Amino acid sequence: MRIKKLQIPWPVVVCALSVFILTSLLSYFLFDHIPHVHDEIGYLFQAKIFKLGRLFMPSPPAKEFFDFPHIINNGRWYSQYTPGYPFLLLLGLILGAPWILNPLLASFSVVLFYFLGKEIFNKTVGLLASILGTISIWFLLMSSTMMSHTCCMFFLSLFLLFLFRSIKNPSAANGIFAALSLGMGLLIRPYTSFLVSFPFLVFYTVNQWLKIRSTAKNIAAFTLTMTLVLSILMAYNTATNGNPLRMGYIVCYGKEVLPGFGISGCYDLIHTPYQGMLNTGVYLKSLNTYLFGWPSSLFLALFPLVILGRFRPDYRKKILLLSSGFMCLMVGYFFYWGTVETIGPRFYFEGIPLLILLSALGIYELPHFLSSIFKKLNTEQINRVVIAGLIVLAAYGFFYRFPRLIWPPEPEWFYDTYAENFAGVTPKINHTLRSIPITNAVVSMKMIHSHIPFFQHGSWGSGFLYNDPEFRGEIIYARELEERGRELLSAYPLRKHYVYFGTLKKGFLIPRKKESDQIFYGEPIPFSGGDQKDIELLTDPKGLYKIYSPDFKDFLEDLYAHEDLLRIDTSYLIKSGHRFKSMGNYRAAAFFYEAALQLEQNPENRYEALNHLSPCYMKLGKGDDAKKIFTALKDWDNPKLFHLFPERGF
Repeated sequence: MRIKKLQIPWPVVVCALSVFILTSLLSYFLFDHIPHVHDEIGYLFQAKIFKLGRLFMPSPPAKEFFDFPHIINNGRWYSQYTPGYPFLLLLGLILGAPWILNPLLASFSVVLFYFLGKEIFNKTVGLLASILGTISIWFLLMSSTMMSHTCCMFFLSLFLLFLFRSIKNPSAANGIFAALSLGMGLLIRPYTSFLVSFPFLVFYTVNQWLKIRSTAKNIAAFTLTMTLVLSILMAYNTATNGNPLRMGYIVCYGKEVLPGFGISGCYDLIHTPYQGMLNTGVYLKSLNTYLFGWPSSLFLALFPLVILGRFRPDYRKKILLLSSGFMCLMVGYFFYWGTVETIGPRFYFEGIPLLILLSALGIYELPHFLSSIFKKLNTEQINRVVIAGLIVLAAYGFFYRFPRLIWPPEPEWFYDTYAENFAGVTPKINHTLRSIPITNAVVSMKMIHSHIPFFQHGSWGSGFLYNDPEFRGEIIYARELEERGRELLSAYPLRKHYVYFGTLKKGFLIPRKKESDQIFYGEPIPFSGGDQKDIELLTDPKGLYKIYSPDFKDFLEDLYAHEDLLRIDTSYLIKSGHRFKSMGNYRAAAFFYEAALQLEQNPENRYEALNHLSPCYMKLGKGDDAKKIFTALKDWDNPKLFHLFPERGF
């Protein structure tokens, strides 16, 4: 009997294999099998520390050169995150493929969706849930990254399965597995796991307590196991953060990062109820797009909540319970200042099993509901229409919506496209430097384009992600602090030193050394790039730009003849444009703004440069060009900031 329960239908096996293949391919072709977002890089760094058998490392010499978002560097060097996900990434590191964890767990999750649907409703709903997981473009995309959401979602799904089994069969084993699964979720993403699990824990507690004589073993097993898991978290916090109740987030950023109103977290904007409402609206709109990729993706999930509860009273309690899990997630993140859309509404991702189960129930019951309204049509005819409609919608999601999410028609910056240098991180710089090759080196990185305002030290993620916490690698990556360069050279005197100065596609590799108390720079090392995995290393600064006219070429030659190469980034160019504009030299100001716009990716800075360039064009008699910029900027909600003058390079 037990073996029969564990049997997995072949369509579910096909779905699981399809998910693993698709997410593995997306992980390679879109995300290069590397972390991109700062969170991912932090997880991987902690996994590397775990691989060394340590909970943290001592801060490296000249530690300020190695500051990075979400990495604590206060004498101890480790990630701010709870240990669950980095520990699981460690298993991938041991295999030499940390990227493989999420594709594996995504494929297992599709199987869990089947068992959950079967446990709560019936086999058909379970099979539909498995299929919906396979065709959810959001599920596939998120599970192709190295974010922690897929891992947390897997364990929360496992928790729900054993919780419902505990209610049907209150054995000690079911209690232990339910608690272990929820405990892993809490060790991975504590706030999210608490929000999703809260209504289910209330339901479980009331239900089991009312039958305490028959459920005592299950309750005791659950409680003792949860106590053990929470003790592990508190022990980890004590060892790393110095207090069992102090989380790494607070050590890294202070109490300002906790949910609540009147705080700003890492941003400049104070979080308010109004801002919470705006964020929730953006997330729900994004969820409606990303969930399945077809118009009104949320319809099938809302259908059971709004309609079926009236027609199927036997489902009412289950529908409300599943819906309340997602509602708690929404309410919890209404209070959170950092609910920013990245890879869709990512903070809602752990609720995807609930949405998929409700959607599967909606599909299952839709023919019966329609047949009760259209009495002339029989259920079989309606089934065919529903199946045909789902096939059309799935094709629309995969072949129309999905490609446009990955390759948007006019990508603006590296947060708008997954297909190239997502989140401003590329493996190509590291690949190029190892191809030259350089050995026993420290490479200080300074990107010409501006960083994200609230993560000031994050623009060198393309280097930091490759750092070995013990600095035993051939290349150590550091961030460039020009005024303090001597400190870095003094701290690592036995290594060769270089500065990488450029963009994610091309730049300069400049040797430097210290003699006595002076720093000397060598000639840039050229490299044209052996293949598509390389960037171009330049020797002439004009190679950074599109030379659209002789006058612009003369401007660049004069600029670099009189100014230090390492000082000229987009911030310098925009500020210089302001200075020349204030002096009435509109021609020089326009060139500075144009140069900045060829390099700058941040939309806020591009808006500033364009806003100042327009009046310069007016003063220079270029009224049509000024009008073109004005027209592009007048749409406040979605200004056109990119590809305005492609013939000039911006």
